[in-house]
Amino acid sequence: MNHIDRELHRAAMERAILLPSIIDGERLGKAKWEARFRRQTGYWVLFKDGVYWGSTKTTDKEEAQRILNLHQLQEDAREDNIVDCRRASAEEAIDERIKVVKKQKKPSADQIESTLKALKPHVEGKQLRQLSNDWLAETEEAMLEDGYSYSYFWNAINYFRTAVRKYCEANLSLPVLPFAAPPRAEGRKRVVSREEQAVIERWSGGNDAYDKSKKLWTPRNCISAAEAHRRLIVSRETYLGATFGSRAGVYVGLSYGPHVDGGGYFDLENGVFHRVKPGTKTSANKRSPSVDMNPEAVDEVAGWQLMDDGCPWVFPTLDRRGPLGQERMRMIYDDAMEELGIEGVFAHIWRHTFITRMVEARPSVSVYAIADVAGVSVRMINKVYDHHDIGAVQRLAHAAMAGMTGRRKAA
Repeated sequence: MNHIDRELHRAAMERAILLPSIIDGERLGKAKWEARFRRQTGYWVLFKDGVYWGSTKTTDKEEAQRILNLHQLQEDAREDNIVDCRRASAEEAIDERIKVVKKQKKPSADQIESTLKALKPHVEGKQLRQLSNDWLAETEEAMLEDGYSYSYFWNAINYFRTAVRKYCEANLSLPVLPFAAPPRAEGRKRVVSREEQAVIERWSGGNDAYDKSKKLWTPRNCISAAEAHRRLIVSRETYLGATFGSRAGVYVGLSYGPHVDGGGYFDLENGVFHRVKPGTKTSANKRSPSVDMNPEAVDEVAGWQLMDDGCPWVFPTLDRRGPLGQERMRMIYDDAMEELGIEGVFAHIWRHTFITRMVEARPSVSVYAIADVAGVSVRMINKVYDHHDIGAVQRLAHAAMAGMTGRRKAA
């Protein structure tokens, strides 16, 4: 064996050592998957070790083979403990953490368990990658609505962050924490300034480029279709956030009229924005009531519908074949804010901004009207959203007292 052959043999051995230990019998008995055609239904179905597993719901042989290969790869990944923690269940991370702290008999095990269980309804059905800053803000609002203190919410999130880190570590993965850690003390909520809103609206409503370092605009005659689509999403999300203060989730599947595959919709004929499909059950701390649209809003949305030329979705994908997903919508908005140099603004911040501006418009707007439109309690408005030195209820009381004093003097 010459030098070249020895090096080739060494390279082959190095590759072989990374493979399963066939000599020890590892994976010799792994499951066998196969696709079979069923004449009764016309579909290809999958069998695992000769036992029916499920239908592929396709009549195409090549597509069925791709599905078969995918199932085999997923099973191989599970056997080798290859896990993509980004797509892991948030509920699973919580359950695993509770199990570990109880097994370790930590002194704080009961507190950790009860706190994480209070958080668990807010991660139901979510993967770790879906827990954005919007999710964090909505969870804070919902837990405060439920009567929990801010410090309890803060503890819950920090216990959860530890749970996620430990879960990812156990699965040989880097931590998946797409949301920021909340501040230790509850402070004034971030709102969008009028200047920031003007920058967002100019950028999203046109072709101009913006230099965030110099705060200068450069006119452009045209932009790509992908860029135009990105700006359209930002423009519409900004308009609806500033006008209605809805929760970010209602934009997914939003359509111009009822749609079998959609969620909420605009009834432009009657001037009503159904944030969720009528009849949909929502929890008490995440209400999304239908709201009357003012004439200007009806005209604005009607203009979008005309522009979309038959596409039923308010937030469509680039190819207009379906509605944009919430994660993709979030990424588009986050990227746009980074490009414009605007920090800390995401979909839920428009909800803070809407309610705060409504409070600032009082006493011309009733606190009960604000609560009804925004789907939030009066207590929450006074506790979280009223940024004035004098609270909403105090101002109402002072106005009433002033009126009584005036009448007494006149008498």
